[in-house]
Amino acid sequence: LPRPSTEAAGDGASSRASVHSPEPGDEGEPGRSGLELEPEEPPGWRELVPPDTLHSLPKSQVKRQEVISELLVTEAAHVRMLRVLHDLFYQPMAEGGFFPLEELQNIFPSLDELIEVHSLFLDRLMKRRQDSGYLIEEIGDVLLARFDGAEGSWFQKISSRFCSRQSFALEQLKAKQRKEPRFCAFVQPEPSGRLKHCFPPGSRGMQRLTKYPGRASRRLVSPSPAEEPAERERVERAAECCREILHHVNQAVRDMEDLLVSPAGERGPGCRRQPASA
Repeated sequence: LPRPSTEAAGDGASSRASVHSPEPGDEGEPGRSGLELEPEEPPGWRELVPPDTLHSLPKSQVKRQEVISELLVTEAAHVRMLRVLHDLFYQPMAEGGFFPLEELQNIFPSLDELIEVHSLFLDRLMKRRQDSGYLIEEIGDVLLARFDGAEGSWFQKISSRFCSRQSFALEQLKAKQRKEPRFCAFVQPEPSGRLKHCFPPGSRGMQRLTKYPGRASRRLVSPSPAEEPAERERVERAAECCREILHHVNQAVRDMEDLLVSPAGERGPGCRRQPASA
């Protein structure tokens, strides 16, 4: 599946989000290129709304705006987490020569691509807030631009890579930690350790994926009869796309875990997870 062009976004996404990172195994230096800047945590919706306006809005509209704001704030937090993973683990491991580059890219598959994709989505959300002020009437087109069509297929592909190899990656890092004192000192310079922050229990990528369908299908659709039918249709279509992506990623996780089961029936690296649900 070729990487869809981010230049067609057409909604004010910044140029840093259009950087194309090499596919795992391609030639090229690991790194974030133009992705160095950390996204600032955006303010909550209530901080932007004049008090008089807030009290005059219907409760359904207030709830919808709060959900959109939560989506934006948590997306910024997810981008920060991915960049921490890159800057504190992937990049120092590459520079320290702890793993061959190909092996390291198997431990952190599609990390640069995920940073790019989520950064672009965050840019689109921020641009919509800037253009709309405190009251965002339409969000369905932004959701579809991320989860439908070629962009959605690419997101599904790289999310499947990343999430399906988390158990394997954690076991590889633990094995290296047991065998190599220098690596042990790198990942655990203090009693609390850093390895658990690299791949916490339950993939954060999976946890993030489970949030999108619920928000889109249950809370972003306003019950107001004045809502544009086209907006409702776009939001509901985006929710369906999210569920399809989540199903595909769940299947990829299960398939990878089946590969890690030894012929004798003993577990290999990792343990079976329950499928994530929306």
